[in-house]
Amino acid sequence: MSLCIRSSSPSRRIRTADERRESQFKCTCWMVGILTLWSLGALWVVYQEEMRESYLIMKRLMRVRWLDLLTNSTVGLESHHPLIRGTRIEGKEAVERFRNHLACFSESGQWVHDPVPRHLPWNSMGDVEASICDERHRRIQGRVSDEKAEAIATTGAFMDWSVREELKWVWQTNSSCTFMPVDRDDLCKRIGSRGNVMVVGDSINNEISWSLMNHLLPSYTTGLTRLGFETRKTDGVYEMCADVLGGAGKGFKVSFVRNDRLSAVRNSSMDKWKNLWHNWEFPWLHLLSEYDVKLLLLNRGAHYEEDLVLTEALNRTFSILSTDFPDLQIIYRNTPPGHVRCQTYNKPLQKRQDDWSLPRDYYWADFYRQNQLSEQIVKEFQYIYMDVDTMLSLRPEGHISRSDCLHYCLPGPLDLSIQYLYNILLLL
Repeated sequence: MSLCIRSSSPSRRIRTADERRESQFKCTCWMVGILTLWSLGALWVVYQEEMRESYLIMKRLMRVRWLDLLTNSTVGLESHHPLIRGTRIEGKEAVERFRNHLACFSESGQWVHDPVPRHLPWNSMGDVEASICDERHRRIQGRVSDEKAEAIATTGAFMDWSVREELKWVWQTNSSCTFMPVDRDDLCKRIGSRGNVMVVGDSINNEISWSLMNHLLPSYTTGLTRLGFETRKTDGVYEMCADVLGGAGKGFKVSFVRNDRLSAVRNSSMDKWKNLWHNWEFPWLHLLSEYDVKLLLLNRGAHYEEDLVLTEALNRTFSILSTDFPDLQIIYRNTPPGHVRCQTYNKPLQKRQDDWSLPRDYYWADFYRQNQLSEQIVKEFQYIYMDVDTMLSLRPEGHISRSDCLHYCLPGPLDLSIQYLYNILLLL
């Protein structure tokens, strides 16, 4: 019996060791299996992301290709007889020279600090919301705006110009394309020689229409039209520059129509549009004849839609304009994005904010690409393309509030659009 016990004891110890090794082997296999599955899962995620990026790139390329098909099938005038519609600019060399000059305005410049007191287009008439920056500014002792700031500027003496800091920056280009400051009387004459002006577009073009009229006033004036941001949709016409052009009734008219999609609608409509307020579409094409419009300022951008929807809509609208109003002078303004944390800045940026930092809800990162698509269509239809995005993408300061980093206060960085318009007119 004792031999049996002794003989069986080592055998039992050997089996226990084997079992332990087998258990360890199984454990190792499980660990290797789990790690393998985890690695394969990680590789699959990376693969999916790469495929998604490739898909998006191909989708964008296809959209651009669709754009080529659309523009080539719709117009094709650019290649046959180059010109700028509504102007005397004609011929390939003249058109290229003009467009290169406009590109020089945008691409050769930089924002330069200029604290010397000067006349500014104070918000005598326009959005009450656009005046909120100056209302906040005046609450601080020693700060000035409006008529007090204008009084300082008219003395011609250098002194502490305690207006808002964002008003002390000017866009300075190189000597080959000097970007001239607005001369109010000359602007009156240059527009007056053409005729009435209409501005069509979204809420930012609404601000630009007010900026234009404030530039055309002889000085800061109280008691003029003041409307809320969501109040003005279409409100007829305002006579401007009568004092320069021969007296009452001799001035030209400025009008605005709210149409966020720049659509050729026949009836008014309003859509709830994702996270962006409302999408207003008021009829405007019939007013071009009724108001005898000669200069048309357009924009379509801040209310995002898919690339193909955008390009089809622009082609449709420009096709109507080129057919029904062949002599109309049209300037299309591109769309700058809003800025992240705009309230934290007090001076211009050195470069535009990275796309990845911009909020996806507002599609600001898509504006640059859609500006390029719009530019191609505008040039195909032989109209004038105004690139303010290159300049204003560098201006995060001067927005209405921390909760609205898209719209600017007036006066402010957006006034550059009127300076750009003036410099375009100097070339025509």
